[in-house]
Amino acid sequence: MSSIFLQSFSFLLVVLTAYLFKKFGILRSTDGTILQKIVLNITLPATIIVGFNAVQVDILLFIMIGLGLLCNIVLMLIGSLFWRQKTFPERSMMMFSQGGFNIGNFTIPFVQGLFPAAIPFIGSFDMGNALMLFGGSPMIVDHILGQEREESSYLKRVFRLFRSPAFTTYTIMLVLALIGISVPTSISSVVQLFASGNAFLSMFMIGLYLEIEMDKRALKKIAKVLSIRYTLVIPVAIGFYFLLPLPALVRLSLVLVVLAPVGTVSTINMIIYGNERSTSSFLSSISMIISLLLMTIALTLLA
Repeated sequence: MSSIFLQSFSFLLVVLTAYLFKKFGILRSTDGTILQKIVLNITLPATIIVGFNAVQVDILLFIMIGLGLLCNIVLMLIGSLFWRQKTFPERSMMMFSQGGFNIGNFTIPFVQGLFPAAIPFIGSFDMGNALMLFGGSPMIVDHILGQEREESSYLKRVFRLFRSPAFTTYTIMLVLALIGISVPTSISSVVQLFASGNAFLSMFMIGLYLEIEMDKRALKKIAKVLSIRYTLVIPVAIGFYFLLPLPALVRLSLVLVVLAPVGTVSTINMIIYGNERSTSSFLSSISMIISLLLMTIALTLLA
């Protein structure tokens, strides 16, 4: 239990340090873009390689992929039932904020130091999650809200998936595992060096992006959106853990992924669909704080 609290405190400390660096002018929020490129292109793929290397492929991994897809679809459809009288941007915000989980930049860094054996299961869920974030979710929003976009063709969605280094790495490592090939120790030890920086860089990046100033009107909107999200995902997490006939580590992995913050790509989609950047970014920041608290509580009670 002490290791869980220490991990959570360490994450908060790194986020706070980065935020203070920004507030005192030592760094700027735009510097987070550089860290994001390092995390997405180097340290996160390295973490995935280390986590998936030599993993035994069984039906559980494919179940997790399916659950990643299903959770996104169901939560987005439920989100579409709210704010039906609101504007198009507000309805799209509600839908994007219900589906989509920040797993690569948040859950994996949080878990890798505590339960490294869970990374293949969490990563498999994230494959289904990514299929929705990079293609399925905008298509659902467009269909329900009656929008037509040129970029919504299936082929472009597929190509967009493989522009994500994380998704590409997931796919390669899963294929290697299926055919029984593992990364040699001489290579994996070097990859481990890059992976070791993932948690720190991810949290520092979040701290640089963190926004905690917002007007009352936007605060009310964000409170509504997030209250619905967590009212939905907390029962889902409880159901996954206590009802599914799966190994304990898999059920714990499911709890952590569904309690994850709003996905980074979901936040980008909110902006693309006409929502203010400041409001969308603040929503994402608050969801990270809430999720860190809920994940810490979940691990304390269940691990």
